[in-house]
Amino acid sequence: MIRISVVVASLVTLASLNDRAFPLQAQDIERRLEQVAYNVDFAVLSVWYNKPGDQVDMQAVGTGFLVAPDGYFITAAHVLQEYRPKSAQMTVGLRQRSGDIGGAWFDLIEKDEAHDLALCKIVGPLAKFSENKNNPGMERPIASLRVSTVKPITGEFIAIAGFPLGSWNPAIQFGTVAATRTTNPNAGRVPAGQRDLLQISASGNKGNSGSPVVRLDTGEVIGVIVQAEPAPLFGAAGGIPVAQSSGIMLAVPGSWVRDLLKRNSVLSVAQPPPRGHTSYYPLPSK
Repeated sequence: MIRISVVVASLVTLASLNDRAFPLQAQDIERRLEQVAYNVDFAVLSVWYNKPGDQVDMQAVGTGFLVAPDGYFITAAHVLQEYRPKSAQMTVGLRQRSGDIGGAWFDLIEKDEAHDLALCKIVGPLAKFSENKNNPGMERPIASLRVSTVKPITGEFIAIAGFPLGSWNPAIQFGTVAATRTTNPNAGRVPAGQRDLLQISASGNKGNSGSPVVRLDTGEVIGVIVQAEPAPLFGAAGGIPVAQSSGIMLAVPGSWVRDLLKRNSVLSVAQPPPRGHTSYYPLPSK
């Protein structure tokens, strides 16, 4: 928390030196980041791949996020490379208040490979949260995120949330929109419009694909992470190149997500997580 305060305070100081000073306070930005992180924490889902015939070797291969409380979620199309209909080979993880994860099957509604996006729906009722007094650890509180209709602006503050490096719990990161257009020969995964990709200044890793890029002031989604740009650093032993995070990730814009939802008559809804006894943190004392 101290590190975030120092970073935000530095950004506020730089903004105040500009002729168009921004009315920002470090503690306000930090408080807003905490609120966005809390909401997003309940909306993101880990995407799991189970090797056929091996239920022990399970890997978190990407991230998805709920756009409606009835189970519709968005992820990157390439995350679902091994998806098979009516199969438990790929599942999404629904976190319980105990900290455990329960796998849920899902249907692939549309896979838009040209834009590297996929719309899916969790099989079975997610519906509204219901308190389980007999076993509160089994409760699965959720939230959903609305996709913004406002174009992103270079320099605005954002947060991303995902499951990098096989993490079982989401990692929230603070950053900015580094650029709203991309000219990059390495952005070959999205043939539909590489120049329309957003550049996000946050340190991404494998597993962040499908993570939502959330505007800090509104808590709405302005993009979806589809690619991290590694920086080839050279190790001391023999000058062997080692891929490291460059601090830049590429994201498809929210307008593409809205088009995907519209084609399938799905409306994104901002539903905050339940409060009080329904929080992950902590379980009620007996």
